Amino acid sequence: MAFDARHLQTVARVRGIGRYSRNLLAAFARAAPRDIEWILVRLRNFPAADAGLLPPHADLETARLRRPELSMLALDPVLLSFELSRARPTLYHATQLSLPARRSFAAVLTVHDLAPLIWPGEYLRLPYSRIGHTWQYALARRADAIIAVSDATRQDVIERLGIPEERVHVVPEAVDDAFAPPPRDEGRALARDRFGVASRYVLYVGQFDARKNVRGLLRAFARAADRDRELRLVVVGDLGKLAHYLHDALAHERVPTDRVVLTGFVDDQTLAALYAGAEALLHAALLEGFGLTALESLAAGTPVVGYAGGAVAEVVGDAGLLVRSGDEEALAGALCRILDDHALRASLASRARSRAAAFSWDHAAQQTLAVYRSVAR
Repeated sequence: MAFDARHLQTVARVRGIGRYSRNLLAAFARAAPRDIEWILVRLRNFPAADAGLLPPHADLETARLRRPELSMLALDPVLLSFELSRARPTLYHATQLSLPARRSFAAVLTVHDLAPLIWPGEYLRLPYSRIGHTWQYALARRADAIIAVSDATRQDVIERLGIPEERVHVVPEAVDDAFAPPPRDEGRALARDRFGVASRYVLYVGQFDARKNVRGLLRAFARAADRDRELRLVVVGDLGKLAHYLHDALAHERVPTDRVVLTGFVDDQTLAALYAGAEALLHAALLEGFGLTALESLAAGTPVVGYAGGAVAEVVGDAGLLVRSGDEEALAGALCRILDDHALRASLASRARSRAAAFSWDHAAQQTLAVYRSVAR
């Protein structure tokens, strides 16, 4: 069994794809299936992955350019065809779009979302991206099985890629095994001491690309901020190459910028505390393949206010206030409601942790192993 573990080493190691790979491998190690010998696909020209729980394995070393996500998308069809042939696996699991063009073994692909097909003007503008995605989506149609991280993503895969529904399996994600939010008072104390947030706040966690709808997020906050002069918006996310979306929105939207706190990237312990101390997670994304930040918020006992589009409704259930995707007036109204109605917030918060506990990496591993065994040649 060859598993693409390269995103334990790239910049994606602290993002969704890296977390997915790390937690799934740890769950495989706990399950210890006796009928599987593991081969982890690695990058020899990148720093080794952080130590973590892994199943006993051999390594298949590969090399990619210094921006590996770009070279994987464009070059993996050719290079993996040769690299994987050396290992002669029975099955290969691509944890994102990284399939070989030629293979004599079964292939399973995890699809997190199909944002490039929904917003091609944003994600497929550059030639390498357009060509790489076109090739990889064609290869995805030949995969023996697709793992979709939500039913919403499953429907997109069936409708947009034309893959028969019997080949698409839903295996939800979960929060990190080490995710340990403190009590709410400790979270608020950390927000005050580390980031100067002395009053109550709502939280946003994530990136800033088009589907995250940063402008809509800021407009919803601005309406709530008009009613509560002490309210703050804490924005947690790597201020990297996508930060221009955020800065443009701050410059052009009518929002009290002195009450928007940008933390940049924070470690997992700090992130868990910020979740715990927030009044709510504000989630204005127009598409989520799964909605991991929403689930993390629930695991910290903090309700979610957001759009029900994509997989968010599947994750949040009755532990938040969700409105029709794209309805900014309704989103702002839901945020004001949860801030004004303390009994409502308490009721939602009381359901949050039990909702998050319904998602498990150990269960995800068992479902994934079942997919492997169904297609192994």
